[in-house]
Amino acid sequence: MALIGRRISWSLLCAILCLGVARAHDSPEHQIEALSERLIRDGDSADVLLERAIEYRVLGKLKEAARDLQRAVRLAPGDSLVLLELAQIELQRGRVSKALLWVLWALQVPGLATGERAAILMIRSHCRAAQGSKLEALDDCSEALRWNPQLISAYLERSAWQQRLHRPHERILGLEEGIRRTGAGLLVAERIEALLDDAQWQQALDAIEPELTSSRLQGTWKIRRARALKGLSRQTEAERDLQSALEEIELRMPRVVTDSSLLMDRALVRELLGQTEAAIHDYKLAAGCGGGEEAIEAGRRLRRTRSGRPLWPWHPRRATQH
Repeated sequence: MALIGRRISWSLLCAILCLGVARAHDSPEHQIEALSERLIRDGDSADVLLERAIEYRVLGKLKEAARDLQRAVRLAPGDSLVLLELAQIELQRGRVSKALLWVLWALQVPGLATGERAAILMIRSHCRAAQGSKLEALDDCSEALRWNPQLISAYLERSAWQQRLHRPHERILGLEEGIRRTGAGLLVAERIEALLDDAQWQQALDAIEPELTSSRLQGTWKIRRARALKGLSRQTEAERDLQSALEEIELRMPRVVTDSSLLMDRALVRELLGQTEAAIHDYKLAAGCGGGEEAIEAGRRLRRTRSGRPLWPWHPRRATQH
């Protein structure tokens, strides 16, 4: 692969790893078949093995992906892209120590571009998170941003760690820095979440109003405004916003839900309205279709309390973005 192609591939893979952007291509099975034929015809190639490993990962065939990547490393031991992908695979397989070894190797590759180093540091952050090393995971996010101040996912992950570690002031300042550097709407929403979590109700309300005015889908923003209004003891207005948000969510809810975001929003609305059993049910549904640990923990917390009253104030880890 030519140098220009390698840099394009780096940009694509960093997007996949750090932002969860889906790759657009033919079916993975078809791609694997074609790549296998190339390997038989032309012999081993680190680039082709890397491409096939990525397709295997899409199919969840992590053992096969790791095998291809290890072959690729033997052919191109200084290819940081191959090393990064192998670290990601080993992390997905639960082999954190192995993943960290590949990360360390990748960081020692001479001439790393700043974006490459930032992506590798984010994988190291995920490894340290898997080990329960929260402070080290947070530090890696910050270091990644020193190398690539445009990396929006790193601002979001750093914010999540700062929330868990009870560092509200650092969290808000860090997000404000990210907004200045990138102008990203995701960071604007995350800053408002940080203000709400820190009980800065009026500041949050002031920031929510222009977003609500310009937003086509207003449900999530009305949930945020309701949280701020509740904090300011404006209960009637808050309940009006929650009811309006619930109506919008119900209109948008498909018959078969495969995306957890609407369920998480509806669960939060129902929780804030005191509809505890209905909220528990929604969190359970959300956990089954991608809501992850946040949905599971929210359901557990409500089952422990079961008071039939809204748990307020409560600071959810992260609201969905619409």
